[in-house]
Amino acid sequence: MKRLLIALSLLTCLCPALFAQEFEIKKYDVNAKVNVATRSFDITAKLRVVNFLPPDLADRILLSPNNRPRITFFLNEKAKVSALTVNGAAVTPKTAEDPRAKTQRVSFDISSTMAGLAEMEVVMTYALPSSERGSSLHVSTSECFALPASFWVPVIHTPYLEHGADTAPMTLTVTLPDDAPKSLRVVASGQRKSANSFEQPLAVQPFFFTGDYDLIERGGASLPVEVYAPRGLNDAGKAQAQRIAAEAEKILSFYAKYFGVPVATPFRVIASQARGLGAASSQDLAQARDTAFSAVGAISVDDSLFHRDAVDLGTVELMASAAARQWIDGQVLLRGRGVGLLRDALPIYATAQYLGERFGAAQKDAAFERYRRAYLTVARSDAPLLMTSPLERSYTTSMFNKGALVWRIFDMTLGQQVFEATLRAMLNRQRVDVLSLNDWVVRANERTNAVAPAPLCTQSRCTSMRSLLIANGATKKQIDSLFENWIENVYLPDFVVGQPLATANGLESTIANFGSGDFTVEIVATTEDNQTLKQTLTLKGGEYGTVTYPAGTKIKSIEADVARLFIQNDYTNDTFPRRVTAANSFGQANVAFSKNDFATAEAKAREALAIDKDAATLQALLGRALLAQKKNADAKQVFTAVLKSDALPIQAYGNAHLGLGDIAVADSNFAEAANHYRMAAFADLDVGTTLTAREGLLKAERGANAVKLPEDVRAFWKSFDNAIVSGTSDQVGALLELGNLRSFSQRLVINKPQVWATELLRTEDWDANQIAVDALLKLRLEGKDYAGRALFVMNRLSGKLLLSEVPIFDLKVTGGAQ
Repeated sequence: MKRLLIALSLLTCLCPALFAQEFEIKKYDVNAKVNVATRSFDITAKLRVVNFLPPDLADRILLSPNNRPRITFFLNEKAKVSALTVNGAAVTPKTAEDPRAKTQRVSFDISSTMAGLAEMEVVMTYALPSSERGSSLHVSTSECFALPASFWVPVIHTPYLEHGADTAPMTLTVTLPDDAPKSLRVVASGQRKSANSFEQPLAVQPFFFTGDYDLIERGGASLPVEVYAPRGLNDAGKAQAQRIAAEAEKILSFYAKYFGVPVATPFRVIASQARGLGAASSQDLAQARDTAFSAVGAISVDDSLFHRDAVDLGTVELMASAAARQWIDGQVLLRGRGVGLLRDALPIYATAQYLGERFGAAQKDAAFERYRRAYLTVARSDAPLLMTSPLERSYTTSMFNKGALVWRIFDMTLGQQVFEATLRAMLNRQRVDVLSLNDWVVRANERTNAVAPAPLCTQSRCTSMRSLLIANGATKKQIDSLFENWIENVYLPDFVVGQPLATANGLESTIANFGSGDFTVEIVATTEDNQTLKQTLTLKGGEYGTVTYPAGTKIKSIEADVARLFIQNDYTNDTFPRRVTAANSFGQANVAFSKNDFATAEAKAREALAIDKDAATLQALLGRALLAQKKNADAKQVFTAVLKSDALPIQAYGNAHLGLGDIAVADSNFAEAANHYRMAAFADLDVGTTLTAREGLLKAERGANAVKLPEDVRAFWKSFDNAIVSGTSDQVGALLELGNLRSFSQRLVINKPQVWATELLRTEDWDANQIAVDALLKLRLEGKDYAGRALFVMNRLSGKLLLSEVPIFDLKVTGGAQ
């Protein structure tokens, strides 16, 4: 009898954790109201939830009414839930903190009635404050956004664990305040149903932006592109917006052919002006830009992009990786362990393919080389890609870079035909609903560790990348080896080529693997008459082998892994004799330049360009070295050539414009100089370079007698200086856009300066609303005197001038207590 009772107890135990993942969000239906005055959102999230609980659960609940399973949602930790209904009936939610994910858990018990339902409609009503500006949640007069990383919409699964993010089709409606400026627009992903409503049939996580935009459309119905640029750009800015739209159209055209699936919804490029607080000055009052965001159907870009006269290579890469998500992440549901290799790494790999199509094969190779250099920073402490979580600090560096390189290994090992056929097969909606890296299974029995298909796969067509690769021509042995070496473990070979030596067997070279893993590598020898001799060699980690050539063979060089197939710990020792690389020469040139040894910097830059003649960043460094030696004509020629590059890195773009500005000022061509300095400033390379460019811009405008200091701006700063020193917190706050500058205001109120004097140097209209103000500041704070440069951004969208942002606040101690 006692055994029977124990068995019954075990049978009816309904541990909530057992059913924690047996629900899926089928659709999001979200209504959000923006409250600028209170800096908050009022949100109603209606979720269609599919129930995968066991069919006998209702009976089991009746047997154990005090031990019910529950469904748990993750929501922003600051959200205040006011109502929760299930199929129209009110339920009482339970809340608890989840410090690891920085969210709160909102849950309710599953009743016997709910347990028997195939689907449930869960409606959660809540207020979400955003008093502090963040990178994923923000409310201000000029711009608002709510992004998935903020958990502004409840989800059942976080992106940090095995299941992956809850993506699903979506409808979204955003209501703006009654007194909001009429020019404000709402932007999200999907088909626009009205001014403020969207419907997205693809699998997404909901998000939206609001801002004052001009809309540029391109591509028609087949390649729909929408660019939301700051309203009121000048002619140069409008031309740049057209360049951005044209590039986006090219990207969509490429992917539609590459994946074999037409564009489903518009791709939107959204200008964002928000900045996250940074530490760009000793006073910690400046702001660092933090605006990059990409999702299915959209990307946000820094609004400074619209003030340049070219679309730089980094922006092209960002747009291409974002656009690829419409296919890779949007067409099917991505689920299961290691899903980051699909959701995050595969778009980066696809981006390299686009760069090769757009700019030539050399740019595709250069992209993968950048991924190699980036990954080396974390390679020695990395975890297997299969186990890597977005919570880890190195996730982006590892997954985005190594992940893309791993897909290149798959492509090159299996063949382009097999790999690209697999990419097309995984997006076949006639056969695939859910895609995982491996077969998506869950533990079905805690005691035996037996597994079963994930609950979602009982009602959906699930497949895996592993099985699709085999179905499209790869062998199981190949796939098992690739997964073991590059996804399930961390192997990092280091191939070293030794000097060829004459032996009794002929000419021999020792090839070692100083790293880990067992790999078969191709060794290519080049003779003095430029003949190539190829051999393959299998090298185990920590061991070595030899390649042998006939006696008398005149070897010029020997190289292991010429194609750079393998991800290594060190690539500099793959050849004999050792080669001088462009990267090494560039580093030496940079060091020499920083030491004012400009002749050596020029020599090393030319040495690097002899290896990589089309590298715009190297060319720009050469131009800087020439300019520093007063070789202005040569420098101008180099800088001009840099700006004609199709694939133009932002570093080269900024430095070339800065150099041309210096040359134009020296020739008293002040209008030309001002334009170059303006472009250099908008490159946003770093605080020092930006300040140098803005100082040059001031000099050029003074030379052309073109400095503008409007009276309303002068009056504002006179009031601001007085309020800072002698005003109340309310008086200071009345002059600030607090949705952007709340922390700035608090610091000034808590630590009130004894002196604050602003000397206006110049102003510049960026668009219809924003005015940039360059200023000299002098202040006294806690007994110390400070002085230096600042860049302020004012905004007139609310109908009056307000200080909106402080991108640069570069002050240094000049006197007082030490």
